[in-house]
Amino acid sequence: MVKVALKNIYKSFKHKSKVVNVLQGVTLEIPESKFTVVLAPSGEGKTTLIRVIAGLEKQDSGDVYIGDKIVNDTPPKDRKLAMVFQNYAIYPFMNVYDNIAFPLKIAHAPKDEIDKKVKEVSKMLEIGELLDRRPSQLSGGQRQRVAIARALIKGTDLLLLDEPLSNLDAQLRTLARAELKELQKRLKTTIVYVTHDQTEAMVLADQVAILHAGKIEQVDDPLIVYRKPKDTWVAKFIGNPPMNLIEGELLDEKTFQFEDNKIKIPPSISKILKVKKGKAILGIRPENIKINEGNVKATIKFVEPLGSETILHLVVGKIQLDAIAFQMHTVELNKEINIDLSDESIVMFDSKTGMRMEN
Repeated sequence: MVKVALKNIYKSFKHKSKVVNVLQGVTLEIPESKFTVVLAPSGEGKTTLIRVIAGLEKQDSGDVYIGDKIVNDTPPKDRKLAMVFQNYAIYPFMNVYDNIAFPLKIAHAPKDEIDKKVKEVSKMLEIGELLDRRPSQLSGGQRQRVAIARALIKGTDLLLLDEPLSNLDAQLRTLARAELKELQKRLKTTIVYVTHDQTEAMVLADQVAILHAGKIEQVDDPLIVYRKPKDTWVAKFIGNPPMNLIEGELLDEKTFQFEDNKIKIPPSISKILKVKKGKAILGIRPENIKINEGNVKATIKFVEPLGSETILHLVVGKIQLDAIAFQMHTVELNKEINIDLSDESIVMFDSKTGMRMEN
């Protein structure tokens, strides 16, 4: 097992006559034996970050630590890590056995050692019966396991995964996530996994790092990031539907007003508010809005029935809100209902900085 640390990493690329700044001072601690997910929208530098760790890209400045050693000038082959790419990069003309064995073959390992390790890693990943097959005869999930087996066969304490599930359909992704999480628990390998998929981050991560505008926006347990986003950007990025953000004013530490509606702030939150008066933003998750309760009048404008739940798109004056109703069967469009926003889960943000106001 090995820990990884990134210290103030900057990386830019030249595109035609422009300089594109991709990473702008990334600092991140990746604990040993943990599953760390770097989550960001497309184009935010996730792949660049993981390639810097692997040594496939050279940062402009900053330090990369693997263990306690700075590896800025260490070639990729000497960093003692393995990487699985988005497209798996499995050789189509080789069978599964030869694909897995390839790293040891080019290292001129003895034949009996290669055979032993291939069988060990294939058994661990439950692909022992597939060794004679070609990649074209495998499912997406099986190809993923072959790619991971090839990455693991040399023996590594650090595994880098670049959106390895993005090519799978929804059902296979669910199965592959479960397999990957179980594998990490079994091997206790340090994993750095980059993705734009929030579900993957929530399911897989021991810690999730949100990357935005070239910097790490927030690092924490996935549920803490979900419940207490650091700022309004994270609040809008995490969640489907995302957190509702309502601009208004704190009349005091107990009352928030938007338009003609006054919201009572729960005592557990009012006690720790840093700012007691002035403009502010109230954040509430759709599932925490209480339907047919409270005194805020809302109109149902659009409905998304999803079986176990129904997403209601509401309008309160000029403000649009999303709410989730559980086990609601029939909903009338343009119907006015009451909603309650005074939930213990609400989060208050500073209207100028966008930062969360409470501790």
